[in-house]
Amino acid sequence: MAVSLILALLACAPTQAAELLKLSPAQAEAAHLRTQTAQVANAANTGANLVLQGTVMLPSQATDLVSAPVAGVVQTVLVSPGQSVRAGTPVARLLSPQLVEWQRDWLQADTQAQLARERLQRDEQLFAEGIIAEQRLRETRGQARMAQVTLDERSQALRLAGVSAQQLKHPALDASLTLVAPASGTVLELSATPGQRLDAGMPVAKLARAGLLSIEVQASQQQLGWLKVGDALKVEGCKTPARLAAITPQVSSASQAALLRADFSGSENCLRVNQFVQLHATATLPATGALSVPTAALVQHEGQPHVFVKRAQGYEPVPVRTGAAGGTQITVLSGLKAGDEVVVQGTAALKGLWQGLGLEGAPAEAPATPVKAK
Repeated sequence: MAVSLILALLACAPTQAAELLKLSPAQAEAAHLRTQTAQVANAANTGANLVLQGTVMLPSQATDLVSAPVAGVVQTVLVSPGQSVRAGTPVARLLSPQLVEWQRDWLQADTQAQLARERLQRDEQLFAEGIIAEQRLRETRGQARMAQVTLDERSQALRLAGVSAQQLKHPALDASLTLVAPASGTVLELSATPGQRLDAGMPVAKLARAGLLSIEVQASQQQLGWLKVGDALKVEGCKTPARLAAITPQVSSASQAALLRADFSGSENCLRVNQFVQLHATATLPATGALSVPTAALVQHEGQPHVFVKRAQGYEPVPVRTGAAGGTQITVLSGLKAGDEVVVQGTAALKGLWQGLGLEGAPAEAPATPVKAK
């Protein structure tokens, strides 16, 4: 009873110094303790292959929006959701009275600009002959310049509406306007239907540009220490690797995993938006100080990984910071030094003793005792 009370008090007491769990040889044998030396980490003894989970996303720079440049009525929708399109493929056709007004304004501006050029040419000749004053020539030049500016403005408005420069060479009043895809890609959404009246700027279709996708990747804090921007990530089902483009400063509220973004620009058709994918990365080892121990050596205590290190007078629980795991080995980034003997078998018995539960299999006449290291 006295021993149990002491163990309970030791387990509840605040840990100001490192604890040593003292066991006799008979107790260590009864607990089947076995140790192994921590080794310097390298690609051979870490098996540093990281397995990551991700979700395929459509980056904002890969989204094109086809919208109505002028007010009008949708006459025909020429594509369907999921359809692949090339740059210049007709998407929809509008009937727009506003477009006719713009064309009429352009014709008037073109006529005025032509008349202004003719007046300027005539006044320059009259000024050269000394018939008119220089002030009149300056006024004519200003009028010609303003007429040209007005024409350029009307031309730019028609180009934004989809009227080509070639069509402007042969002007005509036409209320029909064909909206085309600005780049090759896939139709994601259609926002307009035949007969719908649209205002200028209203969306007609949303396109995903071909070959540009991103993957939102989740990584644990241990995995995060082994990744850097620019790393190649093998995407299952794809021949082309993704590239790690960013490591964001935020974590997932649900899983507390770190959020990363990888860019995928392959031409192969192996991914779909919102698809869950698995990625593989070959971890880059830290510059110095990383050690490798068996995964069996780790125990969790209050959310912190620990290992039991064999000392001259007993076994010391040591908190460690871990890195990538591969196979039966895990990398320890801090907390150990090369040559430390860590317990790889019997850790459950030591953890029970550490937490004041006693050591299963220990002889009753010589109970194992945790003590503070001096």
